[in-house]
Amino acid sequence: MRALLACLFVMCLAAPGWSVAQADPGTPVERVSQPSALENGYGAVVISIRSSLFLNDPLHVYFLRDGGNVENDADVVRFERKQGLFSFGNDTTKYKVRAFQLAPGTYRLVGHGVGCPKVPAVNERCLIEEPGIFGSLEYSRPGRGYPEIAPTFEVRSGEVTYAGDFALTDRNTIEWSQVPPDELRPLERRFARLPRAPEPIVPGEYRLRYGLYPRSYEDDAGRRY
Repeated sequence: MRALLACLFVMCLAAPGWSVAQADPGTPVERVSQPSALENGYGAVVISIRSSLFLNDPLHVYFLRDGGNVENDADVVRFERKQGLFSFGNDTTKYKVRAFQLAPGTYRLVGHGVGCPKVPAVNERCLIEEPGIFGSLEYSRPGRGYPEIAPTFEVRSGEVTYAGDFALTDRNTIEWSQVPPDELRPLERRFARLPRAPEPIVPGEYRLRYGLYPRSYEDDAGRRY
């Protein structure tokens, strides 16, 4: 009887309007706490991810390694930011500077998504179908893909890259800015013995133009991105 119920459950999920949860696209980055934690041949990346939008699911920011294919998860790395477990509102406008290890190469911003099943193509919207009482419902989620002129940063073996801050704005765009010195200083001290890799390359249109103000769940409920 249990086997029959399980079979019926899977069949329902496979029916039109129902979907089985999929793994997030890309490969999650591995955090490191100090230079000695780096694996041989890897480099360190110091980066901050923020969001003006209220995140009811984690924000994923995707970078494609030079020469890779965006459809191959092994070529795409993803950085994550989510709401604090005990926060009373949007706390993701605050800087959260962390260090991660990556294989050497040049990495380009290719997209962002909140609950998206894949890395969005250039200027593609992220549309999700969910089951409803009278059929499936379609709604949009924050998400966008970026062209080849998007920001890049270089990772070198045994060096540290200060990639900056990548922020999701209320315009549903990822925009870049420098991490303030007082926010960056603790990790600069910790990784001071590593040579510095080149600065990121960021075209003017991807630089943060305005301050990042926290939006609430009510602000973004039902919004079309």
